[in-house]
Amino acid sequence: MEVYVARQPIFNNQCEVMAYELLYRGSKLDQGFTGIDGDQATAEVMLNSFYHMGFSKIADQKKCFVNFTENLLKSELPFCFPHNQLVIEVLENIPLTAEVVDRCSILKAKGYQIALYDFVYHQNQPYINELLNLADIVKVDIRQYSIQEIKALKDQISTYRLELLAEKVETYEEYLELKTLGFAYYQGFFFSKPVIMTSYDTSLPAFQHIELIKELSQPEPVVSAVAEKIEKDVSLSYKLLKLINSLAYRRIEPIKSIAQAIMLLGFDEVKKWAYVLMLKEMGAKTDSIPYEVMKVCYIRAKLCERISYLIGKEKEASSFFLTGMLSCIPVFLQRPMEECVVELPLHRDIKEALMGFSNEYKEALDLCTSIEKAEWGEIRDRCLTFDMPQGALFGEYRYAIEWAQDLLRLFDNYSRTNA
Repeated sequence: MEVYVARQPIFNNQCEVMAYELLYRGSKLDQGFTGIDGDQATAEVMLNSFYHMGFSKIADQKKCFVNFTENLLKSELPFCFPHNQLVIEVLENIPLTAEVVDRCSILKAKGYQIALYDFVYHQNQPYINELLNLADIVKVDIRQYSIQEIKALKDQISTYRLELLAEKVETYEEYLELKTLGFAYYQGFFFSKPVIMTSYDTSLPAFQHIELIKELSQPEPVVSAVAEKIEKDVSLSYKLLKLINSLAYRRIEPIKSIAQAIMLLGFDEVKKWAYVLMLKEMGAKTDSIPYEVMKVCYIRAKLCERISYLIGKEKEASSFFLTGMLSCIPVFLQRPMEECVVELPLHRDIKEALMGFSNEYKEALDLCTSIEKAEWGEIRDRCLTFDMPQGALFGEYRYAIEWAQDLLRLFDNYSRTNA
């Protein structure tokens, strides 16, 4: 069965992912994501995420926020899923009635958390105080309010035991301002366009270096195997490209893949570089890049690679992978993309894609970000442009998520066993 998936992380004040909102809907017969009412959409979200895909894979055992319509809120559907994993979002268009409040009270007693979606406070609205007493989280769409209005809303509900979740946070500055206002959670794309901050180098767990050196120490190293080890880490990839751009290799041809970089440098040079990195990083502190950014980076890289196969560009798979991998590099270096790529000897097409110029790499990357944002219309249009079945695309997205999670889990296990 093909499953359509989109999810959005919800961060806490430490920029750690505490939950995901499940946003996907549709079926293979409904590739345009149209003609589905709210009841059917929510039911499919629940069934696909918890049963067909597996909760551990879709959410890494974190909680999942799911929109509930009035009908499904009153149904037995919520009780089919574990209370410690499901957060029930009460939609803003549900009429507040005694029956709705009673239903929320029952769910609360069973251990489910209640979140009020796109909440607007109306003091004279019937049952509003009863609902706020039951709720755990209030979601505020910050694009709909000024800061003064957000402050007023916070004051209006300050007497209730609630945590505030800011939706549609798009910049780091917004995140900082909302944090000072007392928000506990954040949802949005503020990592997509990072603010310029103090630049720093990224530290790496020794695991990546050790595995790379093992591969390089084989009697006859294989380029593809060595490239795979490097491609699994964005910082290793970046540093290899920086090495090529050093004085000794200044006249080298533009790079389209990590495998090409290895062949141009030679195994001996790559091995020396890997040893120097390992020694440098052995005593380094773990970097401060949020776990979710690492995951997004890996998912984009793998999905871009898989898209290359769907559109008949499998010979360019490494270039697509590299484009996806480097799309998050501004977050790692805390510098604008233009400053990051100007230092790298990338092929012009990859560099232009990363800087926002249209080409096949940029179109694949845009398709990845459209899936992250659950932009169904954009996804449909881009699939039509590529002449690509949406079902196949979402199957590859699922594969990319699993690949990224397995990779990060491998790193985590190594770190724990060698701590």
